[in-house]
Amino acid sequence: MKIASIFLLSALALLSLSGNTGADSLGKKANCNNEFNKCTKIYNPVCGTDGNTYSNECMLCLENKKRQIPVLIQKSGPC
Repeated sequence: MKIASIFLLSALALLSLSGNTGADSLGKKANCNNEFNKCTKIYNPVCGTDGNTYSNECMLCLENKKRQIPVLIQKSGPC
């Protein structure tokens, strides 16, 4: 009984850790709901998958519209 419970706890720990890999390394899509092509000046930096730091998510969206390439958010904060 003791061995079975240790095995189950180990399996649960491995399953919970395995969910942290995968899509995060690729980046997430920016929330681009701005129809007016204007962004606030609130500084909330995001790091794009192109290696550039954008002042906020909206600025990344505007850059995507200009270039027509899908730069994703690699992480919150500067690169």
